[in-house]
Amino acid sequence: METVVANDLQVKAWMAFQQLRVSLLPPLIKNLNDNCGVSEAEYQVLIGIYSTPEDGIRPTDLAKKIGWEDGRLSHQISRMEGKGLVDRRQCPVDARSCYIALSKKGRAKITKTIPVQLTEVRRLFGEALSTDQLKALIEIADAVSKHMEEINSPNKQESR
Repeated sequence: METVVANDLQVKAWMAFQQLRVSLLPPLIKNLNDNCGVSEAEYQVLIGIYSTPEDGIRPTDLAKKIGWEDGRLSHQISRMEGKGLVDRRQCPVDARSCYIALSKKGRAKITKTIPVQLTEVRRLFGEALSTDQLKALIEIADAVSKHMEEINSPNKQESR
């Protein structure tokens, strides 16, 4: 069986994506730290909880939502609980599990952080692209995300 590798255009697009990550993420992370006192990991967890409609989220669901492994999230939650940013709450349906919720301090921190981060996103990212480019980027991200879901679905993995 012959291995099929990425063609030149696919490699060029991949390298452009990597360069975008390398140039964009460090200043966004520095902004979080310098202006909000929030690490990248704390921001990911806080925004992951903040963006849930319920008053809290199961750790497994949060890990999936932010793309982390359960063990990494568990350690981060413990650190953030120690700082008073999150609370563990008993699940009302299943006493064996818990929910992770924002504490008052955590809610205040993410509420302060969001506008600061969005201003920086606009400055570093939004101002560089036209409306059509932004729409194209959304379309590209959606296509890649859908493809990843398809190739990583349990049914697809069983057929390999």
